[in-house]
Amino acid sequence: MNWFSWVLLAGAVIAASAAVQAGNNLDVAVPAGAAAVLLVAVVGAARLRSTASRLIPAHSGMIREMAPTRDESDSLLRLRRAFRGGPIGRSSIVATIRSLERDLYPASRTALSLESERALLQLPPDQFRQWVDDRLLRIEALT
Repeated sequence: MNWFSWVLLAGAVIAASAAVQAGNNLDVAVPAGAAAVLLVAVVGAARLRSTASRLIPAHSGMIREMAPTRDESDSLLRLRRAFRGGPIGRSSIVATIRSLERDLYPASRTALSLESERALLQLPPDQFRQWVDDRLLRIEALT
């Protein structure tokens, strides 16, 4: 909540206090109570509007849009998540390594054949990690 919302809520508390202090004097109690309710409603509506503006439509209704996290923006953390993803994350790992290789030596822009990529994705975990290690050592040596 911003400072203006806090000011409005403080005004609502003051108006509610005035309504309570007015007791049986309805000429003061009713407008003060109405002002308190109105101020709280304004703060609630503003809060609801700011929350609704961060929602995105989905098939099952509205969902909260996730702010990009460090995990999504940092390539090293993305790779760590891909390794934890097991066989499913391997495609991302292979693509990242191939991208690094293409950036370092553009002359060798040969694409990895579909058969080679399938073979990589089906390697046992220790052999796949060895392939990754070999490629990273080769990349490091070229830099």
